[in-house]
Amino acid sequence: MRVWVRVVIVLGLCLTLGGLFVHAAVTEEQRSPYPDAADLSSGYDSYVGQEVMVFGTVTETTGSGMTISAESGGTAITLRVTETEAAVEPGGVVQVYGTLEPNQTIAGERVEVVNSSRRAEFYKYGASAIGALGFLLLFFRYWRINRDTWTLEARDG
Repeated sequence: MRVWVRVVIVLGLCLTLGGLFVHAAVTEEQRSPYPDAADLSSGYDSYVGQEVMVFGTVTETTGSGMTISAESGGTAITLRVTETEAAVEPGGVVQVYGTLEPNQTIAGERVEVVNSSRRAEFYKYGASAIGALGFLLLFFRYWRINRDTWTLEARDG
C-alpha cells in the first residue's frame, strides 16, 4: 500500500475520532440525567425529591448508613446516605442511587461498592500491571520487531 493512502486513512480515522469527542462533549447532559456534585452544591434545594446517582468516597460509616464526599469539577459536597448496609470501609468508593432528601441526605435505594477500601484500589492496579507485564513478556518471547522493515516477525524456535 502506498504511503499517501496510509496517510489518508490515518487522517480519516483521526478526524472521525475527533468528531466522536466533539459529539460526546455536546451530548453529555443528555446521556447523564443526574446532577453532579457541583450542581448539588450550588442548588441543592432544587433537586430535593429527585432521583440522583452520585459517586463518592466514604468518610464515615455507622450502623444505619454512611457519609460520603462527592466531588465534581473541583467542587465537593458531603452527603449522608441512609437505609444502606453496604460493607465498605472509610476511604472506599461507592456509587449511590436514591432519592435526595433535605439536609444533604440521600435515601439510598441502591448502593454499589466500587472499592471497598483503599487497599482494594491498589490491588486492582497491581493485578492489572502484573497482567500487562506478563503479556508483554510472553509477546516479546514469541515475536520480535524487524528494524529493517518495521514489522513484527515470529521468533524461530
